Amino acid sequence: MESKIREVAAGIYQLYLPLPMRPSIVNVYLVRDQDEWALIDTGMHSEDSIATLKACLEEVGCPPTSIRKLICTHHHADHFGASRAHKELTGAEVYLNPLEVARVERMQSSTPMPEAIAFFRSHGIPLPESGDGLPAPGRYFGTLYAPILPEHPLHDGESVYIGSRELQVVWTPGHTSGHCCFYFPQDKVFIVGDHLLPKITPHVGVYPGGPDNPLQDFLHSQVKVQKLDVELVLPAHGAVFKDHRHRAQQIIQHHKYRLQEIQDATKGHPRSAYEISLEIFNLSKESPIFHFMAATFETLAHLHLLMYDGKVKRVEEDSKVTFAAA
Repeated sequence: MESKIREVAAGIYQLYLPLPMRPSIVNVYLVRDQDEWALIDTGMHSEDSIATLKACLEEVGCPPTSIRKLICTHHHADHFGASRAHKELTGAEVYLNPLEVARVERMQSSTPMPEAIAFFRSHGIPLPESGDGLPAPGRYFGTLYAPILPEHPLHDGESVYIGSRELQVVWTPGHTSGHCCFYFPQDKVFIVGDHLLPKITPHVGVYPGGPDNPLQDFLHSQVKVQKLDVELVLPAHGAVFKDHRHRAQQIIQHHKYRLQEIQDATKGHPRSAYEISLEIFNLSKESPIFHFMAATFETLAHLHLLMYDGKVKRVEEDSKVTFAAA
């Protein structure tokens, strides 16, 4: 199998691991100092992804047991899904923000939670009555998500050392509650996971169990990372780039525009998040269920920020939630 790896900074390697869905590639990173290596994110738990990783390690001359740390940006399947297999391969210690742990457990469930189903229906999502047709993350990802519980919690501002190379943890909630980026101050290199992507914006949604205002968290995190002195940005999807402040401002402007669109959509009469999402994201009722669920959750994130800013009001009647201009 052809390996896919390149050195993007001294001792820092970008690996392209395949995904069975769009986006079709996730970038993970190998970091070396002296005889110690660390792997940042894991890819999904697929035969193709694991074989690609092994080929990359062989090409770069990294014995698997030289990887002492698996450090992950967040719990999603393309970032943490192969953590169990890589732990078994390397013996490395696993690092993840503690806010991600509950989601790791939830992602493996194949049983729909009654409170989640009630939440979906309250926001207008048309779900099948049959239990077999109800959404559950464990059914969607199956064996592609095979995580292990982390041994070390990552906290904002702490330093983790790979050999003598310092990695600073930068907590960037928004895409997920415990999403973290990793800054190498000596190199001015910034591994950003899904927080700061060069061509697309990461999903930010409201889910049952909270948090209640994740888009505000995400926008604050975009402001936060602009304070760092960065020369090279290493994203999870797309090419490396340099101007992190410019990209962060573009993402903030994108959400300001979307906030105005959604505020405008609440004028006239109260509407559910699902109804608004069909219009904003140009979907139909025939779209795949996970498409309009994700669109509804992202619409809710914008509606909640507008609600906290006093621009829309939330109305709940007979277990149905709608939003109207304030």
